Amino acid sequence: MDKYRGRSHRVTHPKLFVFSHTQKAEIDYFQEFKLYLQSSQLVPHRKIQRRPQQLIEKVIDWKKKEGICEDDRDQVWCVFDVDEFYKLDSAGFLKGINSAHKHGIKIAYANECFELWILLHLKKITVPLNKRSDYETEIGKAFKKAGLGTFQKNQKCFDEILKYQQDAIKNAKELIGLKSYDEINWQIALSPKGNPSTSIHLLIEEIFRIHGL
Repeated sequence: MDKYRGRSHRVTHPKLFVFSHTQKAEIDYFQEFKLYLQSSQLVPHRKIQRRPQQLIEKVIDWKKKEGICEDDRDQVWCVFDVDEFYKLDSAGFLKGINSAHKHGIKIAYANECFELWILLHLKKITVPLNKRSDYETEIGKAFKKAGLGTFQKNQKCFDEILKYQQDAIKNAKELIGLKSYDEINWQIALSPKGNPSTSIHLLIEEIFRIHGL
């Protein structure tokens, strides 16, 4: 039985389940998004795992157990940083992506890290930064320039950057250079050639769509 739907499956409003393998930034962002929308359709979850591949495996098991069904127009997304994971095990990473798609799960990645998505709200970026701390430094500069105060690692900042969300979507689209999710070449997107890029904007657009925004 699908505990989110009940036995009758008569609920017509689709749900969008968002999973992250980290403790803070990514899932905090979507939890704040849920509060902003006052929505029961957006359902963020934490599943703390070391590697994105492990997150995907856990979410596949969860989806089977809960009976989440595309016939109800529900969607399941995994959100993760690429970081060093592709370099350490590119074949395993791509196998995980393929397994996710086989089980109807979509991927919102950030290459190299989620801080890229935050930075794109305030600044265009076309070349990779050397490390996560460099992203945090650039976000801090952009926050000050925009009059948003200071920025610290893992800071909740959804409310501060919300008014720039369309700028982030535009900048992300220019980075990835694609019109749809199905066009993503995952071997390139997750590799150093895909740094910087992200598909988080595609998840954001799906959130807008199911909420009629």
